[in-house]
Amino acid sequence: MNSVVYNMGKKIWRCSIVSLCLGIFTIISGIAMIPLLRIYINSMIAKEVTLEDGTFVYKAWTEPPFPIYFEFFFFDVLNPEEVTKMNKKMAVRQRGPYTYRLISTKTNVTFNANGTVSYREPDTYVFDRSRSVGPESDTFLTLNVILLTMFNTLRYEYEFVKLMTELLADSVDDNQLFIRLSVHDILWGYQDTILHKVKEELQVLDIPFDDHFGFFYKLNNSDDGIWTIESGKRNVANNFDIRFWNGKDMLDYWSTEESNMINGTDGNLFHPFVKKTDHPPFFFSQLCRSMTMDYERDTMVHGIDTYRFTHPRDIFDNPDQNPANEGFCTPMNNCPPSGLYNISVCRKGSPFSVSMPHFLYADESVINGVQGIRPDAALHESYIDVMHDIGCVLKTERKYQINMLVRNNPDFTIVKDIKDVYFPIFWFNESTVVTDDWAKFIKSSYLLPVGIASDIPYISIGVGTLVTFISSVAIHRQRRKSTVKIHEDQTVDPSENTSLLVNE
Repeated sequence: MNSVVYNMGKKIWRCSIVSLCLGIFTIISGIAMIPLLRIYINSMIAKEVTLEDGTFVYKAWTEPPFPIYFEFFFFDVLNPEEVTKMNKKMAVRQRGPYTYRLISTKTNVTFNANGTVSYREPDTYVFDRSRSVGPESDTFLTLNVILLTMFNTLRYEYEFVKLMTELLADSVDDNQLFIRLSVHDILWGYQDTILHKVKEELQVLDIPFDDHFGFFYKLNNSDDGIWTIESGKRNVANNFDIRFWNGKDMLDYWSTEESNMINGTDGNLFHPFVKKTDHPPFFFSQLCRSMTMDYERDTMVHGIDTYRFTHPRDIFDNPDQNPANEGFCTPMNNCPPSGLYNISVCRKGSPFSVSMPHFLYADESVINGVQGIRPDAALHESYIDVMHDIGCVLKTERKYQINMLVRNNPDFTIVKDIKDVYFPIFWFNESTVVTDDWAKFIKSSYLLPVGIASDIPYISIGVGTLVTFISSVAIHRQRRKSTVKIHEDQTVDPSENTSLLVNE
């Protein structure tokens, strides 16, 4: 009987030792798997975010599954008589949104031998009445842009040229500071009376001339050229970075090399493994420049963890506050107040500037120049929510305002008594958010398998720890039993001792 118990104890002891070794090995393996599995997952992510047929990101890149909307908010002038006759401050009322669905699809996609991809991207804007406060035919009282542009352009011309311009303005019905236009007119174009008058004069000389104007004139159902970007095959850190736009790797609008750089992506995709310390740049062709964003906070979109990035507050500041903006002052050293960015050089000399909506973060003199301006960061700040592992933007709101400088000019009757003021014509919000279906697809095809794979090392560590603990307890108990047995064997009852000492 004692032999059976002894053999069973030896088996338990051996099993416990083996289990302890396996437990320790499982813990070590789990710890070792954490960095190794992360490397493997990262390599799989890098492969899936490469632009080539069949990858995770390729289909979403060629035909964006997220609806993209452009919301326009217009500023309606409330006191035209007081401004023109009494030299009062302009008062405006915001009206909107008037929303368009942007349909954007990549065409002529060409994979180049050097690891880049070239393509065109035609944009189609479709008015969405259900998301708008009114129809496209709604009208507003706004600045007479063509007339004021003409006055600004001829500001330093010879006197006889100014006189001829004044006579030309007097010959048309729209010779006034403000003009009533519809949403469609302002955005997509209208026949301007002054331009039409010029066209009639030039027709005598058989010179072609377009008498229409609109801020997005001829942009609907068109593209802004050929883009060439990194596919990610050469270096995942440069995924989707723009290499050429219309054959150029630099702009030629601005006065410094830094300002003319085409940096980053188009703002819809970024390289994978985005960090909070990054400042992801993107190039916005409509605004003729590259811009950056800074990490603000952690966010969540449809249950998916994201990082929110916003523009730094000094993005449009005067070079005195932000020296990096020196190159955007055109002509050289001719800088607008902080919060404004002059785009006239890339818009055929038109006196337009860009700011945040309602002059958010702009100089107080600019904000107070017009009544009815109410900047609010919660409403007017741009942001992107990036899924940091794969660099996919799940939600974005890019908001910018188009303004016009109204300048006092004693040579022209209409503006001879006007104070210099930056007038907000409209602002827009380019917004998109991942759909429920696409969020479910991301979760099932990416987050779930990655989550399971990421949990394997910790499961291994947990199981190993449990096995190690149980084995250690079993070994401890076996040692105690062995100690007790040895002690019992060494202790003998005197009554059982039958040996006699005989002294003969």
